[in-house]
Amino acid sequence: MSLSTTTLAILGAAAILALGGIVLAWIGLARKARGILIAGVALLFVAGATVLAWAIVEGTGAQAFAVGLAAAILPAPVLVGTFLWLGRYRRRPWLVLAFCFGWGACVATAIALIVNTTASVLLEKNDLDPNLAAVVSAPVIEEIAKLLGPLLVYWTARRHLTGTLDALVYCGLAGAGFAVAENVLYASGAYLNGSESLDAAAGLAQVTILVAVRGLATMFAHPLMTGLSAIGLGKAARKPGRKGLQTVWIIGMLLCGMSLHALWNGSSVLGVKLDMPALWFALYPAFLAPLFFTMVGAALWLRAADARRSQTALAPMVAAGQVSPPELASLATFSRRAAARAWAFRFRGKPGEDAMKDFQRAASDLAEQYDLASIGRPWDDRRIEYAVHRMNAARAVYTGADPAMPAALWDGRQYHVTFPDGRVRALEAPSQPLMPLPVPPPPAYPVSYA
Repeated sequence: MSLSTTTLAILGAAAILALGGIVLAWIGLARKARGILIAGVALLFVAGATVLAWAIVEGTGAQAFAVGLAAAILPAPVLVGTFLWLGRYRRRPWLVLAFCFGWGACVATAIALIVNTTASVLLEKNDLDPNLAAVVSAPVIEEIAKLLGPLLVYWTARRHLTGTLDALVYCGLAGAGFAVAENVLYASGAYLNGSESLDAAAGLAQVTILVAVRGLATMFAHPLMTGLSAIGLGKAARKPGRKGLQTVWIIGMLLCGMSLHALWNGSSVLGVKLDMPALWFALYPAFLAPLFFTMVGAALWLRAADARRSQTALAPMVAAGQVSPPELASLATFSRRAAARAWAFRFRGKPGEDAMKDFQRAASDLAEQYDLASIGRPWDDRRIEYAVHRMNAARAVYTGADPAMPAALWDGRQYHVTFPDGRVRALEAPSQPLMPLPVPPPPAYPVSYA
């Protein structure tokens, strides 16, 4: 590493840390200065991206950088879309989602590049293999750097991180951003190697192979490793006021992520050392692939549990006459939510479907606030009021839409159904409520349906 390279790396690291301090100061001291906060974060990301882009262009050239950037973007929609889909039924601010992805792509990669490059130089100066940095420093600094972004969300915007699913979405996006930026580095190097060995076509062929391996077979490697840290962060979010236990969860699962990362990198380094390139390919199906599918199953279970939590948290509203039993049942699973949207579309078309979708999201927001209260965390009365307002407005679109259903209302204990003869009869709620059946509100209760 030349003197100018070292100097610029130090200046880049200093700029990132300084801008990070400014951003944290604005978060802590001027929460309402949203524009300044966004500008500060943008500057932080620009600083990190500049360090990364400069390092790649200096090492491989502008043409290789352009090819690497194009290749790295290809798997990005799948990576990002996966985590957005995972958390799509809970309202999460797009700025927070973009922050986590940008942190992984711009800041975490710049920090990792500076530290890992320095570690390689130090190893080489001490007559050690610089490739050991991939096993010694990379797992540690990369996992810490990726986790710092979601940790900032947890420390400064805790209302947006209430459990493991939230943590998995945010950490997954940070890992996805890191993977995309790292792919730019590797694809640029692959193009340069192929071009220098033969010609540009050979460089493109090497990039194609790299994209097939890193962009398809192992695209979720970084999100998987950060996903282990997400489990600790999510568990910590569910333990308010218990600092020791929170710290144990976060550090413990971070160490698990580091260990997996070291195993991942170590298999490649050891395979090269032993002239056994098949070592990594043996480790992948034997250990890493099963772990990946286990994490996928856990993520889907958490997503389903998020829906079930809505049913549990909103149960007291049934007795209050604010939510009917079938309405509550329709929120319990994503298949039931889809059935409710299909019903609304059948009788009110696209506006009805959109209204039902908004009702479900508002109900999830409301359930989140009640869930926070159940674990001892503060809730937001304004968000509760707004969620109830959205639910009422949505109901008004499709209530009474089904002409085959008699007029009825739910009072918190019984249904009051108006029969064709004009008489109103009280009926007990069935043990397995049908859903959704539109019910107009009684005068003493908010709009509801059964």
